[in-house]
Amino acid sequence: MISASVYHVSRDWRIEVKHPFYEQSMRLIGFLKKNIAKRIGIITKTVEDQAFAVIQEAVEKELKRRNIDRAKGFRIYSAILNSCETRLNEILAYMLREPVDPERVNENYLKVDEMYEKLAEKAVRLHFERPSEAWQWRVTRRFKRVAREIFRTQRWRENLQLVNLIRNPVKKSDKIILAEAVYLFDLYKRSEQVTKFYLCSTDHHFSPIRFRGGIESRVVTEKIEELFGIICEWPQQIVEALSQFQ
Repeated sequence: MISASVYHVSRDWRIEVKHPFYEQSMRLIGFLKKNIAKRIGIITKTVEDQAFAVIQEAVEKELKRRNIDRAKGFRIYSAILNSCETRLNEILAYMLREPVDPERVNENYLKVDEMYEKLAEKAVRLHFERPSEAWQWRVTRRFKRVAREIFRTQRWRENLQLVNLIRNPVKKSDKIILAEAVYLFDLYKRSEQVTKFYLCSTDHHFSPIRFRGGIESRVVTEKIEELFGIICEWPQQIVEALSQFQ
């Protein structure tokens, strides 16, 4: 929602502010609007509160990318923030806000927290252990140096989602959001026989990191699906997946 909300064009100031993932996020929002009767765009109060809490930071980040200082350009900043908050409210109007059971969510939170703790420990071990050299027997001596660099680069990319847990620890609010998603998926499975549940995010502690050449880092994403059955993906991939059910 944040990616789709951070967009503003001003002719007077000759400035355009747009989130890097605006286009693909708007494709998903457009899909949800078109299928509003199907009630597939779900949020919770936590998600809504978190959106308003971080939109200011997102706007400031985009202004910095354009070398606009918040203090010096306060009028510009205020106008853009108000515009983006209005867009966010419009997007929220198309969403279905579901209530959650706090006790059940707390139970899920403990499981989510434990999962991230174990993944972070795994990331630390990977960071300090020596990479396997098993690939060397398949490479001639002439190309071993090149192959070693390729192997290390590929291995680093594949494990980047794990390493990210050390560099950028998962916030409590994000763990709560996942715990609420687990609760809702369990509820829908029992009451509406839902078999797939997507969590849309551009954050790497949920959704996979993709590189050119088809390499993906998705250890965290796969663990979430393995433990909780929830598919974490980027907006574009979710649109493509949902379109198959049209």
